[in-house]
Amino acid sequence: MLANPGTKESEKGCFTAVNAFEETSVTHDAPQSLPQPISVKIPVGDRHILVETGHIGRQASGSVTVTDGETIVYTSVCLDDVPSEPSDFYPLSVNYQERFSAAGRTSGGFFKREGKLKDHEVLICRLIDRPLRPTMLKGFYHETQILSWVLSYDGLHSPDSLAVTAAGIALALSEVPNTKMIAGVRVGLVDNKFIVNPTTKEMEESELDLLLAGTDSAIFMIEGYCNFLTEEKLLEAVQIGQVVSLIKDAVRAICNEVSVLVKKCGKAKMLDAIKLPPAELYKHVEEIAGDELVKVLQITSKVPRRKALASLEEKVLTILTENGYVSKDERFGTPETVADLLEVEDEDEEIIVDGEVDEGDVHIKPIGRKFSPLLFSEVDVKLVFKEVTSKFLRRRIVEGGKRSDGKKFRYDTSN
Repeated sequence: MLANPGTKESEKGCFTAVNAFEETSVTHDAPQSLPQPISVKIPVGDRHILVETGHIGRQASGSVTVTDGETIVYTSVCLDDVPSEPSDFYPLSVNYQERFSAAGRTSGGFFKREGKLKDHEVLICRLIDRPLRPTMLKGFYHETQILSWVLSYDGLHSPDSLAVTAAGIALALSEVPNTKMIAGVRVGLVDNKFIVNPTTKEMEESELDLLLAGTDSAIFMIEGYCNFLTEEKLLEAVQIGQVVSLIKDAVRAICNEVSVLVKKCGKAKMLDAIKLPPAELYKHVEEIAGDELVKVLQITSKVPRRKALASLEEKVLTILTENGYVSKDERFGTPETVADLLEVEDEDEEIIVDGEVDEGDVHIKPIGRKFSPLLFSEVDVKLVFKEVTSKFLRRRIVEGGKRSDGKKFRYDTSN
């Protein structure tokens, strides 16, 4: 039954409705526990770049947007939950793409979707991959993917150096274990003056185009060209240290600011997921293949040397298998071996109490436990053999001054 307007029942109903509306509004206006975006401005050259995280790509392991002028580059880092099979390289893939929407355009052809990567985009993918890969820790086999998209391009500020920096920052914020923070800068030379991250107009007049990436203490990658710049001028610039000091200052400024950002919102590194071959395996492989490996590396022809290395690897694996060190069934041993380690003692290997004794006067017979040698997987043996081969090859290059084909280096003037 509806209440008549103006009565007490109607007033009571109105108050009840108002109270319910207030409670509902308070519930909807309650603050939610969503991560707030964090941004930081970093001085680079005569400008600032804006680094922001927590706004886009929250489900990624690490995501960041880097802005220079009106050019915006978004980079995310994602990794697989399950590790892949151990290998001698880090499972990292990089994808960089400059979309039409970044310039406010659409494709003029029949297909309006973005096409395959262009050649210069593939080269930028390699520029991103090259300085990042040496910073990855060995033994981490979770497949990792770095996606870098240009969200906006103003035509003045180049996005490639921003993509290198954004990838380094996103990786530092992610769970992927790495050793150093990577940043990238471009250096130009206009009117005998070096410029960090020059604009496209300044690059039209520049005699030098260098894209460099590194950490706060070292340079990992140099890519670029010179436009009719004399060799003396370039050597003079490098010897004086103008380029190196300029780059280190720019990269160091980025790395220092990002380290503060990582402490605020960076994720814990997956150090528990690192699986390295046992140290004992390196000793066994060097003892078995050391002398013969030196002889094999002296073979100058590529195909015979490759066949000899494959034969030596198989020999090492056979010897370790015959001695009971290699298990092909499981990574940490076969089920039978684990059962042997946990074997219950026999009846004659029991605790013996000599008759009636006082409290505390108990004689316990020592129990012998069976131990088997440490088991290695076949994959670990192959990985260690490759690392030992690389170690001996580097030693041959450094100490002997010879390449893998037996030829001397050009700078070797002894003969």
